[in-house]
Amino acid sequence: MKTSEGILVKLAVLFLFPIWSIWIAWEKKIDLIIAFGSLYAFLQGFSKWILRKPMVTFIRGSSSFGLAVQNSPRYFLHLNKIVEYLGLLFSDRVITNNVSARDEILKRSGKRKKIDVQILFNNIPPMDIHESEAIFQIKNKYGIPEDAKVLVTAGILNRGKNIESLIACLPKIQTQNIYLIVAGDASTEADLHYKDSLRELTNKLGVHKQVIFIGWLEKEDLWKIYLASDLFVLPSLNEGMPNVLLEALGSGLPCLGSDIPGIKEILQYEELLFDPREGNTLVKKIEQIFSDPHVYDKVKASCQKREQAFRFDWGAMVFQLVTRSSMNRSE
Repeated sequence: MKTSEGILVKLAVLFLFPIWSIWIAWEKKIDLIIAFGSLYAFLQGFSKWILRKPMVTFIRGSSSFGLAVQNSPRYFLHLNKIVEYLGLLFSDRVITNNVSARDEILKRSGKRKKIDVQILFNNIPPMDIHESEAIFQIKNKYGIPEDAKVLVTAGILNRGKNIESLIACLPKIQTQNIYLIVAGDASTEADLHYKDSLRELTNKLGVHKQVIFIGWLEKEDLWKIYLASDLFVLPSLNEGMPNVLLEALGSGLPCLGSDIPGIKEILQYEELLFDPREGNTLVKKIEQIFSDPHVYDKVKASCQKREQAFRFDWGAMVFQLVTRSSMNRSE
């Protein structure tokens, strides 16, 4: 009963949203339509056609990958691809956050319409985390020994984050007294099953005392976790441009990440990247960072260089991209 009611509510929203957006756009006399994601670009396509206004669409990640990870029905994946395609065709400009996404958008749109696709990376926000006492407080709060080496990862807990590969590394790492903090939580029923499987894995591998699941945190509290940690690791299989990684860089924390689009644009250097499907490489990198001061210094220096590349005013940049689109259409 609840499932059918949920479907009816979603259908009602999908039907009413275009009508509502036309009314709002007409009442406010808007000059530009902005859509966040291809689904909303699809839904606002009718508004664009009726009002004869340009539309800018922000694409921040792959919904198709997320649905595939959740084992969605094949027909639903096919429908999602059609909606994504039409949403792109309705758009006059698309702003995405990594090179791979731009190339994929251009490939999907094909030759039927030339879409203006711009790249705007995420940035590192202003971070006020100069609290030296946070290190002792955090370790004490979670029962972590003062001399322990602490790995941290963060994000929504779903199969795309590949957290199990990081947990599986712990018994193989020769570094003594190593802990892993997992910040974040599940957001769907499928994600809850995944989180349960991660807990089962820690028990199976005998590392349940070393892996600490802390759930969702406010940004400032997550940044304090970064202060108390020694290495941030993001083993994802798919990403847009992860803010958790940028914030880890901004906190001065050495970082390792999967050699995949979205993460590769952030970290770039070979010493900061690893194959997320090959655990032994990650084990070796972590061991070298903690055992060889020269490797640690090199990783730290590389991270500091990449941090500087993402210190910019994102709001000013996005305003320039969006308004330039509007002015071009109005000339």
